[in-house]
Amino acid sequence: MLQGFSSSKVLVPLCHVEKMLSETEDPTPIYKVEVINHSGIKINACLEPAKKEDMPPVQSLDFTFAWREFWQKSDFDCEAIIKLSCQGEILGLIRFGLYPYGLGDYTPEYIEVLHLQCVSKERRSVNPVGFWLLWYAIQIGFSYCIGETDGTLLKLDSLEDAIPYYRDKVKMDGLGWINTPSGEANYAFKFTQERAKEFCIRIEQEYGYPVRLG
Repeated sequence: MLQGFSSSKVLVPLCHVEKMLSETEDPTPIYKVEVINHSGIKINACLEPAKKEDMPPVQSLDFTFAWREFWQKSDFDCEAIIKLSCQGEILGLIRFGLYPYGLGDYTPEYIEVLHLQCVSKERRSVNPVGFWLLWYAIQIGFSYCIGETDGTLLKLDSLEDAIPYYRDKVKMDGLGWINTPSGEANYAFKFTQERAKEFCIRIEQEYGYPVRLG
């Protein structure tokens, strides 16, 4: 299900999202995807909604965001937390939300990635992880968002050390530095609908097209 949290932005209430779905369609489906292990062999991984028990502990070396604390404080009605797992191990989490064009208009316009964390490459046995999590968020954007007037479909704010990843590997469009409400300086990125489509095609061609399981 789409899950929610308290935010100064206007989120899309779940009831409005459900109106866009058929009776049999799940707004957060499950996908089987292919990843590559250290031996260069493709194996299956799973993209699916995370559960409370999936939230990493506070002492986690890789998941430094307070996922468990967030889960406990959230009312879960407008956003999603998706996990990528392989052979029983959770290797990455992504949290995103749908946003409408403006007050009183509940047609989602774009999707924003609020948190994305993965087990470090030194401590995981397969790749990619972040690519597939972003691929998933983009699919939700394609399904339910109309895009902003400039074609923007997906947005995210990056910490400084992750800028090369989003700029050079994901190949997102940089927008410049912004100040967050907490006073931190983050670097903003976006994907237009066309650039998001190009990213998905590139990942699918390299690693195989995902299979929807439910």
